Amino acid sequence: MAKRAAPRSIINRVLGDARGRLLTELCAQPQTAVELADHVGTSANAVRVHLESLRDAGLVDYEIVRRGVGKPAHVYSLTSVGEQLMSTAYAPVLQEILNTLRARMNGEFAPLLRDAGDSLARRTRPDASTRKGLETAAEVLSSFGAPATIKTQAKERVLSNTCCPLAAISRETPEICQLMEALLSASSGTRLRERCQHGAHPRCAFVEIR
Repeated sequence: MAKRAAPRSIINRVLGDARGRLLTELCAQPQTAVELADHVGTSANAVRVHLESLRDAGLVDYEIVRRGVGKPAHVYSLTSVGEQLMSTAYAPVLQEILNTLRARMNGEFAPLLRDAGDSLARRTRPDASTRKGLETAAEVLSSFGAPATIKTQAKERVLSNTCCPLAAISRETPEICQLMEALLSASSGTRLRERCQHGAHPRCAFVEIR
């Protein structure tokens, strides 16, 4: 069996060694382009080019900070998406929490997940006036990963995508789809019923209830 690559090696292979090193440096602390250049051994201009690409990808951002006399400095830091990319701990830790909750909830596990979905919907779309039906649910689902589509099947409108955004969790915890059902329903003002494909290659599917 081939040896699995270390997380940092995977990041470097996808983003390139230079950008992978910059993310690793920013994981330690926010820094300016000049400070990063000193640490990685290249020019500040080269670093700025990489930082702009990483910023376009939503992995880093900056704030303008005044440090004494002189021009304000652009201080770069990882975004929450960048932090998630730098860690492989999120999925296994969350899976273990869910396993423990399921064992202790005595049948209340799925309702708990639905409550969490409702709460998440209020956080992400607090203005109920923006709700526009199944199309809005598709926008919300697409925002988590693979583009979502709406198709009519046997006179039912079905919202689906080809890649479950919670695949690392839903393989062992299919109840997590009820969280997504509640989230999408509350976000769009449309009643949906989960009809996801579970197993090794999970896919999302939610039927509109009229």
